[in-house]
Amino acid sequence: MYVIFRDDLINSDEIKDIINKETDFKVITDLTKATKREDVMSFKLSIPVKKIDADSEFNWGDDDSVNEYFGKAELKTKNFLKFFPKYTIQSSMAYKWDEIENIIYLVVVIANIDITMKKLELDILKRMMKQVD
Repeated sequence: MYVIFRDDLINSDEIKDIINKETDFKVITDLTKATKREDVMSFKLSIPVKKIDADSEFNWGDDDSVNEYFGKAELKTKNFLKFFPKYTIQSSMAYKWDEIENIIYLVVVIANIDITMKKLELDILKRMMKQVD
């Protein structure tokens, strides 16, 4: 699906391919159409726990460990901005750990800076979180 970023038209399929090839993340689902907006991209992602921090052990029973790993996974999504034009913002939220595959799932939303961070985080990201398991 094509998305408008100011004067640029970007294909979400191309971004999906770039994320899969050039980052530690794997795009599970392209949620761009579910945003119901022409100026926002969204993806459901996964990342292996080992790719987040190989030095420490992830412990689901320890809230500090969960918050640390989820926070680091969310922080790594900031690197996606280099694939977009200038004046692009993004927000992400980790929401689930798969114990069997040892991966963390996240949702990321990416938009032009014309949309405020508040709207991106409190409206669009919140709606996208309802789209995932």
